[in-house]
Amino acid sequence: MARVSRKRKNIPINETASHIWRTALYVRLSVEDNGKDADSIENQIAFLESYVSGCPDLSKIELFADNGFTGTNFQRPEFNRMMKAVQSGVIDCIVVKDLSRLGRNYIETSQFIEKICPFYGLRFIAVNDSFDTAAVTNAAQLSMALSNIVNDYYAKDISRKVTSALQTKMERGDYIGNYAPHGYCKDPENKNHLVIDPETAPVIRQIFLWRSEGVSYMGINRRLNKAGIPSPGQYRLEHGIQTNNNRKGRPVLWNKHMVTEILNNIVYIGHLAQKKGSQCLYAGIAYHITSESDWIIAENTHEPIISRDLFETVQKINRETAERIKKNSGKYAHLPREKNIFGKKFTCAGCGAVLKLHRSFSTKRDKAYFTFKCPTYAEHGAKGCSDIKIRKADLDAAVFSFIKAQMAVFIDMERTLQRLLAVKAGSFEQGHARSRRKALQQKLENKKSILSGLYVDYKEGLLSRQDYLFTRESIDADIHKIEGELAEQKSANSKTHDLLLGKMKWQDMIRKFQGAAGLSSEMVEAFVETVKLHQDGSLEIKLNYMDEFAALMDACEQIRKESA
Repeated sequence: MARVSRKRKNIPINETASHIWRTALYVRLSVEDNGKDADSIENQIAFLESYVSGCPDLSKIELFADNGFTGTNFQRPEFNRMMKAVQSGVIDCIVVKDLSRLGRNYIETSQFIEKICPFYGLRFIAVNDSFDTAAVTNAAQLSMALSNIVNDYYAKDISRKVTSALQTKMERGDYIGNYAPHGYCKDPENKNHLVIDPETAPVIRQIFLWRSEGVSYMGINRRLNKAGIPSPGQYRLEHGIQTNNNRKGRPVLWNKHMVTEILNNIVYIGHLAQKKGSQCLYAGIAYHITSESDWIIAENTHEPIISRDLFETVQKINRETAERIKKNSGKYAHLPREKNIFGKKFTCAGCGAVLKLHRSFSTKRDKAYFTFKCPTYAEHGAKGCSDIKIRKADLDAAVFSFIKAQMAVFIDMERTLQRLLAVKAGSFEQGHARSRRKALQQKLENKKSILSGLYVDYKEGLLSRQDYLFTRESIDADIHKIEGELAEQKSANSKTHDLLLGKMKWQDMIRKFQGAAGLSSEMVEAFVETVKLHQDGSLEIKLNYMDEFAALMDACEQIRKESA
């Protein structure tokens, strides 16, 4: 259909009009925000969806919502998932209600906007702050900086007030824990006061009585599990309280740590020892375990479960046991020790626990032996797991042999790669591929030009909103298809470069460790992702970068086919 001619150069066109931004809606609500209706997750979502629906150049792709996460850092699951979508090219625009939803840390938030967004070509919009990186002005930049400073100050001010309030409560003798210590429950009339739990208090008394009779920590542990008495974690789970410890999908058994903690806790004689762990946002102090001298002690805050005499008797036994163990350990000071170079990478295939390195001695005390054992079986026997173990020397030899064999494969692959790349480099840019790419680029420019003109027609009233949106969707789909074809062409064209990068990465690792005579912690860190030990003694070894290596092997096969 013919159109009336006009001079477009005099018509102001938004710079973003020719590009449809693939938009993510990001909402966040922290604990301190809860209860404020204006900032509820639902209200934020409704606000952003309304805003995006009124912007023809924004196309909503997905919603990301972090509910109950602080804005003082970017360690949030949905934010991280959103950034993966940005890195993969699925998202190129983020919209938030205001800057405080993005974050309340001035430095990190400013760095995100000033460094991360330009790096990824990412557009960022904070609606209520009238901030848009696609049309940012000096005034908007200053406003954004001031908003970030205010948000940072607000978060630290909240932290200061909360810390001060909790300090006062602890000094006053109020209990501030999320759940009561085993043996107690929170007073229904005062959540900061502990009352004896008639169901679990007898278990606490029995534990102290056994210890006063000289039963070891492990002995108490075994008796409790054998009797089928729920551990503190299991008891909470059965009463609807979920913690990180009891979410693992298997029964939480008693262990030495639980028993030791109970037998040293003054809560059972009516006192409170709090602030055993601490953090302070406004002072920049991360969470850490505090020394006993920094604990806040409040005496006679609630009814005791055991007598002071029984508690002191148990503490004496605990001290004597610790001194005896320390004294006995000196007998073997002349024998060698070994370091666990695998750390948390070496686990039991049965229960998932990190295997622990044990040192044992010959009857003559002239030799030391080192064995990895499943800690779950050590504490709970067959009820917890299987008797899974392996000598450290055997483990080291098996992993070292596996890595050396993989190195040989890498070297062979490098030679194959060099041969294939030599063939590939001379033939890729010839003939059909080059002309096809040129045609696609011309077609893409034409589509974008049509889309830009379409937007102008809409703004001038020559097209209805319904017609504009329908046509834009069709053209946008064509553009994405062409861009996809060009990306494939570019990927093939840059395959040689990518493969060379991959080769150099492995080449450096091989050059560094090929002459190694044995396994080292540095070698494990570089190569090993995980090692699992199965009940039959077999090892399941997973190395780092194996996905990348598999991709390189596939690429080699593809080059063979193309060069045939």
